Formats: sequence, structure tokens, C-alpha cells
Amino acid sequence: MLEKVRQTIKERGLLAQGERVLVGVSGGPDSVALLDALVALQPEFGWELRVAHFNHRLRGAESDSDEAFVRKLAADYGLACAIGSGDVWQRAALERLSIEDAARRSRHAFFQETARSLSLAKLALGHTADDQVETLLLRLLRGAGTRGLAAIHPSNRLGGLTVVRPMLDVWKHEVLDYLRQRGLKFRQDASNWDPQFQRNRIRHELIPLLERAYNPRLKLLLHQTAEMLAAEDQWLEAAASRALEHCRPRPNVLLAAGLLREHVAVQRRAIYRWLLDNNLGEAVDFRTVEALRTMAGQGTVNELVLTEQCRAMCDGQRLELQRSEARNQKSEVRGQKSEAEAHLLNLPGATEVPALGVAVEVQIVAAGEIPHSAIRNPHSSEVWLDAEAVGAPLRLRRWRAGDRFQPIGMSRPKKLQDIFVNEKVPVAQRHRTPLLEAESGEICWVLGYRIGEKFKITPTTQRAYHVRVRSLGR
Repeated sequence: MLEKVRQTIKERGLLAQGERVLVGVSGGPDSVALLDALVALQPEFGWELRVAHFNHRLRGAESDSDEAFVRKLAADYGLACAIGSGDVWQRAALERLSIEDAARRSRHAFFQETARSLSLAKLALGHTADDQVETLLLRLLRGAGTRGLAAIHPSNRLGGLTVVRPMLDVWKHEVLDYLRQRGLKFRQDASNWDPQFQRNRIRHELIPLLERAYNPRLKLLLHQTAEMLAAEDQWLEAAASRALEHCRPRPNVLLAAGLLREHVAVQRRAIYRWLLDNNLGEAVDFRTVEALRTMAGQGTVNELVLTEQCRAMCDGQRLELQRSEARNQKSEVRGQKSEAEAHLLNLPGATEVPALGVAVEVQIVAAGEIPHSAIRNPHSSEVWLDAEAVGAPLRLRRWRAGDRFQPIGMSRPKKLQDIFVNEKVPVAQRHRTPLLEAESGEICWVLGYRIGEKFKITPTTQRAYHVRVRSLGR
């Protein structure tokens, strides 16, 4: 393992001779092995090493024991140790984040602040080849392009800090062998086995299944795939940067002609980079990038809502980002009806709603013809609603400021904005998500998501609305 770490550092240029390095140590096997390897190589490279540990306070006394373990470990090596802590549960609740995301953000903020206070430019972390494979699969299942599937890079930026991963070519079994050979102790985190976390299910269920049933060399092949995609991603990023030099006269403007001269892959990456550079990461998803690319190619006047404070305008020749502090309630495309306006649906019958990009078909079904499966609200594009609870007429509209909704299974209504946040619906998509409105004005279905609790099918339902939706153009 030690030789692999040495080669990775040299071949990838991760750490220079005599560099001052902050080493992130959780106390787990990977970070303990990393610290020991860097200490072993220290005489050869002349590094100045410091240890950093963040206590997430997620496991009570166990978290405190991890902190004590790392303090002693650093002292045994004669290294200074910086300790940080934070209430991850509270941050997750206040910022409406998952526990994993809140922990990562808190930890990264601590690393950046510690490095800044010590005037260090490099942070070494103990990600392994197994972590690389798990990340690739995780992003593949969630949906990702080349950038996402490149998974974990050997080196990347974290604010003003450069993060390096000297063990990215080392497999987990090699780490454990190294620790045994060196007689090193480490801490075990029981949450690494908790199946509520998708990464754990990928690690302990999906990967063993794929190795057993499809390819015993799966992890090696996926690691190589991530390597190839990382190289291609670097090339694409450079091509997009060059394109932006020629078609971005101002930070918030893209010239359509210059953009469209590029290959479609470069167009997408350039738009992606343009949004990120304008602090619009929340609006970055495939649909939004494609919508902006289409607007640039149409040569007509259009506009697209990106967030509550920003929209992209197209005058036929350029895309321009325009911000407003006021809550935006205009239409996404000029000439269309207001977002606040509701569209009446034929009842029964089919209705096309071009302004919302969907066609909706509603059938009225008697109690004896309602399938048992209707109670489960089974499909994102097809639902069953209690006709008496919904009433008539039915309307379709966009999200309005202050909308409240009680999804099936919840005991009380919540702000729809909060539900979107919890469901991780991108901000740009929220403005495009149609809502089915009952006679009372209440939301009975957020299309593509859940129906309302008050409108579900029950054993006493006498009539049902069978509602099916499809995107126009399909």
C-alpha cells in the first residue's frame, strides 16, 4: 500500500517536496492508514504535517471517543492536532439538509477555516478506490453526466484549499492488510452499516450482488471507467472554458452565435459553467441546461425562470441573466399566461395545456370499477382521486407564493416550498411543476409527486377521478 501511495503522489503531482499539509483524520481505518503512510514518507519528501478532526456529535459518547482517539494518535506521531465540532442535527434541521449533507458541509467548513488559520494550502483525505467505485454507482443511480461519473478526483478545489487523495488507487482490503501489518488500531463507525444510507446499500448489497451475478472484476473496471471519465471531463472543462472566452462578453451574458458554433457537449458544459460562475448552482440540472441551449438556438425572444430571484432572458442573439429581489410571478415565456392563472380541465376528457407543457386526461370511474391498487397512489404520472372530495371543476396551474399542501400520509399541510426542499426538487423545476387544484382551491396533486391526503381513495369512495398526464411532444 505504501508504494501505491508514493506512486500516486508522484505521478499525479499531489504533494510537492517540503509542502505543509493538513491531514483529515476521522479515526476510521482509511484515515489512520493515510496518516501513517504520510508519516512514513515524510523523511523522503520533507512534508510538515498537521492533523485535523471534526466531531459531528452524531453518536454521543462514541463521537467523543473518536475525538479522543485522534488526539492521542496525533500526539503519538508528535503532530499538532486541530479539533472542531458542530451540531449537525441542528444544521440539517435549520437548512433542510440531509444528515450526510449537513455533516459534509460542516466538516468542509472546518477544514477550510483550519487551513486558513494555519496558512496551509493542501488538505489530504483518505478516500480509496472502493470509495471511487461507490461514488460512481451512487451518481449513476441518481443521474449524472461525465462530470458526475468521473466521481472522486485525485485533486480538486475546496474554496481556497486544494484537496488531495493519495489513497485513491488503494483498495480497502489493502488498507486493512496494511493496518494489520503495522499493528495499528482504528475506530469503527456503526453508521457505515446503516441501510438507511444509500451509499451503505451500494457498498454492502449492490456491489456484492453485481460481482457475484455479473462480473467478479466489477470494481476494477468501474475504477478504470472513472479514471477515463475524469480525463475526458478535464478536456471538456478546458474546451468549455475556451468557448466561454469567446461568447461571454460579460459574466451574466452568453452570445448565442458563439455558443452554437461549439459541439453540443461543449455547449452544455459551457452553460453549466456559466450558471455556476453566476452562483446559480441550485438551477443546474439537465432540463434547465437543455432549455437554455434550446432558447439560444431558436433565435426568438424567450425567458426562463431559474430561481425566485433570477431568470434567463433571450433576445434572439444572446442569453442574459437578470436578477430581482422581488418574488417573481411572471410567466416563464413571454406571451404565455401568468403563473398564477389556472387552466380549466375537461371533465371528463383530455386537455392540452401548452403553457405547462402537459396534456391531462381525466376519467370518471364508479366505485365498483376502481382497482384495489388505486389506494396506493402507485404511479407518478397516473393517479386516482376521490371525486367527491375533489369536486368540480378541476384546474391546473403553477406554484404560487404561500401555497400549502398536505401530501398523502402527512397529518397536516405544509408550505409547498418546504416540501420541494425536502424532496430535493431543483428550484428551477419547482416553477415548472404543474399543480392539480380541487374545486376548493386546495392542491390535490403535485404532478410527478404525491397526491393530497384529503383526496385519496378510501373504502367509502363512491366515484373516482382517474387522472393521467403526459408531456406534450411525447
